[in-house]
Amino acid sequence: MAATLELIKAEGIEGVTIRKIAAAAGANVALVNYYFGSKEKLISETLKVQLTSFQAAFAVFDETELPALVRLKRFLLSYTSSLEEHPELIKRLLVQEQWFESQAEYAEFLKNQGLDKLLSALTEIIGPASRDKLLLMTQQMFAAILSPVIKASLANKHDSMQDGSLHTSATIEEQIDLFLDHYFYQYRAH
Repeated sequence: MAATLELIKAEGIEGVTIRKIAAAAGANVALVNYYFGSKEKLISETLKVQLTSFQAAFAVFDETELPALVRLKRFLLSYTSSLEEHPELIKRLLVQEQWFESQAEYAEFLKNQGLDKLLSALTEIIGPASRDKLLLMTQQMFAAILSPVIKASLANKHDSMQDGSLHTSATIEEQIDLFLDHYFYQYRAH
């Protein structure tokens, strides 16, 4: 699976073959097929590891003894950390057309649990609001906090973003704190 992950990051999912995986892992093709059954199942299992770390980030919302804003910050730190762990993989996942079983499972988790946990925390912070407003807040939050991580993973080393003109020395935590302070300032007084 480690060899598969490295190949996906280097060549994209479309460039991965069982032969390449076997060669990179020092195994033979028959052995890879025996354990995983197909290239698609092996890729799905490899992606599942990354997607599980995203899913695990939502567990902080179950720590209801913590204030909702603290849970939200911890969620964002954990989710962003997962993105930063394999930025090349995220780049490849964003541009692929084919979905694998593990991606569908993660989407189902978001639909049935993850999003509701996030929206509940937002409701605790701001009070009752329409689902549309909460979803808009979620989109803005992800754009403001996760977008820089994703953009950094997409940036070419020779890109103008790398010359310092659009680069900031702020840590992810500092960026999250700034966003939360400005976005939720009116709710902190309550």
